[in-house]
Amino acid sequence: MLTTLIKIHEDTAPVILAAGGITLIWGIVTLVLARGRASGQGGVWMPLRVFRILLSITAALGLVQAILGGLVWLQGARPGEGLHYVYGGIVLLAIPVAYVYSDQNQVRRDIIIMVIAVVAVVGAAVRALMTGQP
Repeated sequence: MLTTLIKIHEDTAPVILAAGGITLIWGIVTLVLARGRASGQGGVWMPLRVFRILLSITAALGLVQAILGGLVWLQGARPGEGLHYVYGGIVLLAIPVAYVYSDQNQVRRDIIIMVIAVVAVVGAAVRALMTGQP
């Protein structure tokens, strides 16, 4: 059981990196497209809607990864370095914390905040991969 959980936990990390990379690229594209767009325009703008969906997927994958990591920890396995927990926490919390910080009214500012959060997720996921092996 433990080796299966560890394997799933390890195999989920590249998926988070891929989702984070796609979200980051789309966030930058959305930021560029939002340059001439006024904040008060009606409706939800399609590129922003896609960005929010990608953010949700990336955050959900971070949650799944944290749950898997918690199950591995409960089974008695430990990462190679203690910093692995810090990086895992960043992957788990960066997007939700950034969402709470953004006011969802200033489109450009909110996109910038969320893009920074995705950069943190991708960077922390890379570091978590480096520190997870015993």
